[in-house]
Amino acid sequence: MKKHLILVGLILLKFIIQYQLISPIYDLHRDEFLHLDQANHLAWGYLSVPPLTSWLSYLIKILGNSVFWIKFFPALFGALTILVVWKTIEELKGGLFALIFGTSCVIFSVLFRLNTLYQPNSFDVLSWTLIYYFIIRYLNSGHHKWLYFIAVAFALGFLNKYNIAFLIVGLIPAIIAVPERKVLFNSKFYYSILIAFLIILPNLIWQYMNNFPVLYHFKELAETQLINVNRWSFIRSQFLFFSELFLLSDLDYMLYYVILHFENIGYSCCLFYHNWCFSIFKS
Repeated sequence: MKKHLILVGLILLKFIIQYQLISPIYDLHRDEFLHLDQANHLAWGYLSVPPLTSWLSYLIKILGNSVFWIKFFPALFGALTILVVWKTIEELKGGLFALIFGTSCVIFSVLFRLNTLYQPNSFDVLSWTLIYYFIIRYLNSGHHKWLYFIAVAFALGFLNKYNIAFLIVGLIPAIIAVPERKVLFNSKFYYSILIAFLIILPNLIWQYMNNFPVLYHFKELAETQLINVNRWSFIRSQFLFFSELFLLSDLDYMLYYVILHFENIGYSCCLFYHNWCFSIFKS
């Protein structure tokens, strides 16, 4: 009961701070206007983003298009991320201190800014976090239902933002490198892939029917914006954004698996492989 009250308090604190960060002297960000206008042009895809944000925009439109609701959903996704982090720590047998410390590090981070803007980024972070949580649940229990949860989380993340594909690129060599690769010979694994494929299929068909505008968008970003991104600066910023977590979490995590569970080092390496993929492809 005590843990539940603390969790509820942390989530309420997240919402309160998020709304306190909104200043009435500023208008909405230009990207927010873009995403809100998609509610008037519902489709299975757009030039710059997949369709999930437009569905949220339509719901916001029904609710009145007020600033409260526009800012509510990114704050909600941030709060749900906190919940998933809490449940992940519980699954890893963390005590009360670990629960408070871990969730506090997530709350008081760069996510404050991210969860202020009505953009696909907040749900993107949530979907990545959910997938890792479901992976941990599957590894701990072996229940096949978690494979299906992973599939749905990936599919929704894909319909929100395409860069979740980099997560899969990072996980593939990690899975191959450890004994858990036996999941590749499990029929349920391929059923889950089929479920994910069917969920994202309408968007893939839309992309095909419109000559894959996402490729044009990526090319345009690379030529006009990402050309100004320095790879080493990007990698360095990943440590700075969550500096309070890195030394006390990532290093301890790696040392634990290197010393006590060397066979699972692949999962640690995949975190660094993700950053490598992002830097190489200027994502």
